[in-house]
Amino acid sequence: MSKKSALHINKGTSDAPYINPKWKGGSRPELDIESLCSLLLKGDSTGLSKAITLIESLAPKDKVHARKLMSMILPKSGGAHRVGISGVPGVGKSTFLESYCAYLLAKDANVKIAILAVDPSSELTKGSILGDKTRMESIGKDTRVFIRPTASNGHLGGVAKSTYEAVALCEAAGYHYVFIETVGVGQSETVVSKLVDTFLLLAMPGTGDELQGIKKGIMEMADIIALNKCDSGREAAARQNAMELQSALQLVTRIKDDWQTPVIQISSIERTGMELVKEELDKYYRHSNLKGRFKLNRIKQSEYWFEQSLGELLFEKLGEKKDWNQKKADFLEKVRNNALTPFEASDQFIEEILD
Repeated sequence: MSKKSALHINKGTSDAPYINPKWKGGSRPELDIESLCSLLLKGDSTGLSKAITLIESLAPKDKVHARKLMSMILPKSGGAHRVGISGVPGVGKSTFLESYCAYLLAKDANVKIAILAVDPSSELTKGSILGDKTRMESIGKDTRVFIRPTASNGHLGGVAKSTYEAVALCEAAGYHYVFIETVGVGQSETVVSKLVDTFLLLAMPGTGDELQGIKKGIMEMADIIALNKCDSGREAAARQNAMELQSALQLVTRIKDDWQTPVIQISSIERTGMELVKEELDKYYRHSNLKGRFKLNRIKQSEYWFEQSLGELLFEKLGEKKDWNQKKADFLEKVRNNALTPFEASDQFIEEILD
């Protein structure tokens, strides 16, 4: 008797028999930015979702609306504790966030939490899974929590370029914490430090992450390291790994000489050690404010994103020149034929375009 395979195709639904007769076609109605801003400032999650969709849009008209919206909400932003969560794939970033946010929600009835979960984008299709909202089901139903999966769109740092503005929108909507969960792909993850107040690195026991961290240059960026998956029965191994990580930190170039990066042991599955995470996050937040680093850090971040945006816009504007595509094709051909190195070609190309 043959076993029935678990893989099978369900019968789908038939196509709708008709198009809504009330639909008259045409373009979408004009966006009312003032009303959207009002909804956002009241903490309306639907308004926040629409606002983030607007800033992510590449449509020229939407870009104009987005700039207007950002100028309106900017004075109301800046009040949240921005925390970046990074770590290798499989370390349990989403599980940790679900456990830690559940802890915060139980501790404070008035807390509001925003999670911006950046999913990796396919280089071929530009699509992404965007599955974090389903993975964090237990907190996703809480009205005090806003979860927004966002595609990285191939951005180097695993942080979508619109994430910076999305953080400001969440703050304007009254959220106390903004967590940014990144894609966890290695060295480029350090870009998240240009966006947050506190950088929390997740590691797991028994994987040699203490050495990998040095190679990637991520550990020197970390303000706090949480050794995840320290579940019951693994206490001895977890303690050993924590000691190794702490020793490895002594070999890392210190960016903040007056702060000793702590290594704490947690289990996201068993939801243990969450109070230690909050204690260390609060401690670092207070430390940054006392040292004046908090304000200076945010100023430097704004400068960084200005430079990034400036470079992208300049490249975009140059691409609008009528002879751009032809000249680019000519230089690409020279590169393919080894007549010029890629660097020589780009240098000469820019010189010709700017003449």
